[in-house]
Amino acid sequence: MAILSSLEFKILAATSLVLYYIGRRWRIRKVSDLHRMKQALALTDPAAITYIFSKHPYEYLKSQVIRPLIDRLLGKSLVWAEGLQHKRQRAMLAPVFTHEAVRRMDEEVHTAAEKLVNLMQEYIHSHTPSAKDPANGHANGGTKPTSAGVRLNILEWNCRATLDIIGTVGFGHDFQCGESPEARAIQASWAKLVSMGLDFSGFVAPLVVRAFPFIAHLPIPSIQAQGEIKVLIKKLARKIVEDRNTLSAVDKDLAASKGKVGKDLLSIIMSMRETQGEDLDQLLDHICTFVLVGHETTSATLNYTLMELARNKDVQDKLRQEILDFQGSGPGGQPTYDEFQSKLPYLDAVAKESLRVYPPASHTERVAQRDDVLPLRFPITTPEGEELTSIRIKKGQARLIINVSTIAINRNTAVWGPDAEIFRPDRWLDPDQLPLPTTLSQGWSGVFTFTEGPRICIGYRLALHEYKVILSALIRHFEFSDAGEKIVTQFSSTMQPYVEDKKAEGVQIPLLVKELHF
Repeated sequence: MAILSSLEFKILAATSLVLYYIGRRWRIRKVSDLHRMKQALALTDPAAITYIFSKHPYEYLKSQVIRPLIDRLLGKSLVWAEGLQHKRQRAMLAPVFTHEAVRRMDEEVHTAAEKLVNLMQEYIHSHTPSAKDPANGHANGGTKPTSAGVRLNILEWNCRATLDIIGTVGFGHDFQCGESPEARAIQASWAKLVSMGLDFSGFVAPLVVRAFPFIAHLPIPSIQAQGEIKVLIKKLARKIVEDRNTLSAVDKDLAASKGKVGKDLLSIIMSMRETQGEDLDQLLDHICTFVLVGHETTSATLNYTLMELARNKDVQDKLRQEILDFQGSGPGGQPTYDEFQSKLPYLDAVAKESLRVYPPASHTERVAQRDDVLPLRFPITTPEGEELTSIRIKKGQARLIINVSTIAINRNTAVWGPDAEIFRPDRWLDPDQLPLPTTLSQGWSGVFTFTEGPRICIGYRLALHEYKVILSALIRHFEFSDAGEKIVTQFSSTMQPYVEDKKAEGVQIPLLVKELHF
């Protein structure tokens, strides 16, 4: 756990005290006071969400607190951009993530999944004692195996495959399934960033920055650490760009014939320098964004899925049976891209339920750029007894910050029923068990995980495909069992899990993993 310096402690303590009095002074007493107070409006209503994100996305912008933090972590890329700049960038990058484009990535996705399976098999073999050497289970930092399998922190494994995929399909770079020096450095830097976000200074810092944005520029490690991983990835990105520029004409023609140059993500990003006048630093920001966001979020969803499958063996067994029974049209009977989309209904249900219950990005926020009226699908009643079918809001951050909680939307009991917080994939198999479309987000499958509208996650098709391919490979080859630990989650860049009363050990989801033989 990081130790606060004297300067950090004084800054955070003083500003936290100020925040306390600000909160008491500006507390809302009635809805009619909303326009006069500096407050956050927590929003889950589907009509209001669609109004902001689908109908008026460029009139509700990220706050001036959030944008500098995005810049520090990812740079001035697609996630950071607003207005016309975002429209231009989105239009340029969108062709890389169409169904047809992702279909062409299928081979690389399967290869990455196979590499992950092989590495996990090797680890399990090396940590399973043989009859001749019963002490082998303690070798190389392993834990003594049980009949349920070898104990693994699954967080350290899925990220290897997802980083491999974005490296290969996006930039032609091989991260060697997490074994390359660059991959190890990225994971170490990310772990440091997440760890700092879990301690006290990481918890308090965002509250302080929200009240006093200038603090974001002070040398507080829990804030400035966000920039370290960007520097690291941009150094790699610069080398990737230089290597592409030095390709010979023959090599470029050969790569283009295989669809690896010209229509790939790196080629599109590099062309933005000519078409949009972006400088090299902005191009490197784009690479940084896709490397970091493109692997960490999918990996996180896989981690939570395996945790739930370990807890719910009936669901795991049902999923495994569907995967084993299906004979695909791909090499070795594997499902093709199109078959993954439509021929494996229970896998699809597991994916939807995992992304509903465990969205990697737990929240976002917006600030109105004009006075407006937000429509409500579900009327609300004020403490004075007045029923409201809409909410009037005022322009600007000084008036109102609109906080949109993805978790609250996806787990809303008024929409999804009393078991909204329960992982139950079977709900997706019966349309009568699903909420009415008018009560849901207009995002993918009615959930808000990828948001909705013109700013919906540009890479969601690739994320879904690699999720299904990796999960299928793991469930086909391994059985996952609960390790008996209580997992707690906390936001630190994304939703992070750790074992209750063991936060000092870092983020983890320990599972017992056993290789299967059919």
